[in-house]
Amino acid sequence: MTELVVIVDKPRPDFRVFIDLVYGPGRDVDTDGDANEVWSRNWRELYIRDRENDVSGVEIYAAPEPSPKFGVTSDDAELRELAALYLYMFCGALIERDGQDLSTDEISHLKLKHAGALARAANSVWHQSGIDNPFPNLQAGQF
Repeated sequence: MTELVVIVDKPRPDFRVFIDLVYGPGRDVDTDGDANEVWSRNWRELYIRDRENDVSGVEIYAAPEPSPKFGVTSDDAELRELAALYLYMFCGALIERDGQDLSTDEISHLKLKHAGALARAANSVWHQSGIDNPFPNLQAGQF
């Protein structure tokens, strides 16, 4: 299994955005990680797996601090590249495969390939979460 590495230089999105990105809103998923507050933007570990279908999960984990490197793994190459691409687009400085930076053309190709999932993530209600509103889905009538 090839690991993709993202150099992160900004706060991460609410981890629940990755659920919308990878599986779609409202999915029944199993998650684990270190987001002590559900709305945290400083998490360094995340695992997501769909409970509705027997498909691979995605794991995102940081190298020991102070390293800005986050590894992204999955048995499913599509899920791995999608999660790494979104992490890069939202808060990353570069994305690597096998120690080599992906080129602008490679990143553009991935953006086109995953346009639908990226749009789901961009429209995710979880971008509105924060200390004063940890569950914006309740206000929006989404469960």
